[in-house]
Amino acid sequence: MTVFAPTLGVLWRQLESYGIDPRPLFVEEGIDPETLFDQGARISIQKYQRLDLKAAEQSGDPFFGLKGAEHFRPAHLGSLGVAWLASSSLRTAFQRLSRYAQVIQEKLIIDLEEDGRFFKVAIDAQTPLLNERIREDGQLAALIKMCRTIAGKDFKPVKVCFRQEEPADTGYYYELFRCPVEFGAKHTLFVIALGEVDKRLTGSNDQLARLNEHIVVKYLAHREKADILNRVKAAIIDKLSSGGVSEASVAESLHMTPRNMHRKLQKEATSFKVLLTEIRRELAQQYIQDRTKTLTEISFLLGFSEVSSFSRAYKGWTGHPPSEARQILA
Repeated sequence: MTVFAPTLGVLWRQLESYGIDPRPLFVEEGIDPETLFDQGARISIQKYQRLDLKAAEQSGDPFFGLKGAEHFRPAHLGSLGVAWLASSSLRTAFQRLSRYAQVIQEKLIIDLEEDGRFFKVAIDAQTPLLNERIREDGQLAALIKMCRTIAGKDFKPVKVCFRQEEPADTGYYYELFRCPVEFGAKHTLFVIALGEVDKRLTGSNDQLARLNEHIVVKYLAHREKADILNRVKAAIIDKLSSGGVSEASVAESLHMTPRNMHRKLQKEATSFKVLLTEIRRELAQQYIQDRTKTLTEISFLLGFSEVSSFSRAYKGWTGHPPSEARQILA
């Protein structure tokens, strides 16, 4: 199991802030510092955890995990981080983070739920941790930093929940999150008011977000040639706006027959039609928030031959025609 190597840049910067030379620690774990700048490099999670633990011990800082966020930049997540920065809303940003969490760590799961009042982000690393507190502190601190980067420095969640037991000193937790903090919870949870997640974010750029999301899909497909889902998704995104997206054209671009691709997708409990619909629905919800795009342009970008076809599809996905959806968002 591995983690995305450039994320270690946060740890490097944090050690330097304590006046500690990071190089000896990295070399001791057999990690070449140059991998921090390699967008294709990955580090074993065991090395990462040992390095994190040694760094925390040398710092002597009881809030080491939380304070890593001071040095975190979305760009430490590569193209996924850039797609986050360009997202049109917190919802689309978290959807990307959830969809491509395996870029960060193969077994990382980020689940999204909402109940009519709150938007809930649950994190599960699905791997034993050498120090759960450091990792959990780091995960939630990184989320608050990422949210404030795109939603503004005054952003605060409704609540954050930690699985760890309550530490003796909780002062910095409240200072950082500026909201109720729950310890001993069943899940690591980041809770946002539902009214906050769909606000249009200034500085968003749908074209830049799509471009980098495409790079992420390509990265995943390249890493794991057997990952038929990401390979098909990448091909669909490639062909959508050309109007030539079909099961046959996608299969041909992947150098396989439609029947072979169909069989491989069946093993993943999905189909070309399901993946095409999922991608169209997700992209449509992003595009509809961009008022610079007409419904005709959106229809074209999604590979529909007519606006009426897109309108029917969108209403089927959301319960509202696209014109009405734009009025609701106004």
